[in-house]
Amino acid sequence: MDYKFTDDWFSHNIPVWDKLLDVHINQNNREINSVLEIGCYEGKASTYLAEKWLKKGTKYQVVDTFGGSESESGMSHVMEELENTDYIYNNFVHNVNQHPDIEWNVLRGVSQMALPILWGQGNTYDFIYVDASHKSDDTFVDAWFAHRMLNEGGILIFDDMLWKDKENQDLNHSPQFGIEAFVELNAVYYNLLFSGYQLGLYRLSNEEVLKKVEMAKQQALQEKWGSGNGVGGQTIKGTFG
Repeated sequence: MDYKFTDDWFSHNIPVWDKLLDVHINQNNREINSVLEIGCYEGKASTYLAEKWLKKGTKYQVVDTFGGSESESGMSHVMEELENTDYIYNNFVHNVNQHPDIEWNVLRGVSQMALPILWGQGNTYDFIYVDASHKSDDTFVDAWFAHRMLNEGGILIFDDMLWKDKENQDLNHSPQFGIEAFVELNAVYYNLLFSGYQLGLYRLSNEEVLKKVEMAKQQALQEKWGSGNGVGGQTIKGTFG
């Protein structure tokens, strides 16, 4: 493929993604018919998915400013190119055009403004990858909308879970706290797939969520009251219904 990439911040994730998607698609017979990528840069993850895992006709929605982030450390080497605001966008378009069988759709703008549009249109997705802002509050908002647009049985992956900017130690200047807050509030809807620099989650079905809630309730009761095989020294016989 005739790709144009200035940077490669994705390829080190491929071994984990390969294992995950092999189980999800080939072993569990799940399909990925729609993808939402929040923050795509030049399309390294996009082209990986298109080249290896997506079938013809897959709907692929991208949200990005295509402006990079000159204010963060690690971006200084492309600041000259970023003066041409279409530099990243042009590279992305060139790269994804290598895969004409995928139905690419680009919504150019800040994710916190773009995602409400997609949600309001009733869009849903089988696979969502969050790799946009490095601020916790932005990431939490991205996650909030991603959760509402992720189909049951879908996959949600966050990048930069452990990212820190050496030049800015403000607590909000890292995705980690936004991701952790989202997971804390929505853990009942997900099973953990993997964790590290990235975090992967599997969206449970509504039936699975109800079972998970019931199991948590029973566990809480047992922790508070014991195993439930006796009250006041007396064994309870029969069933409740």
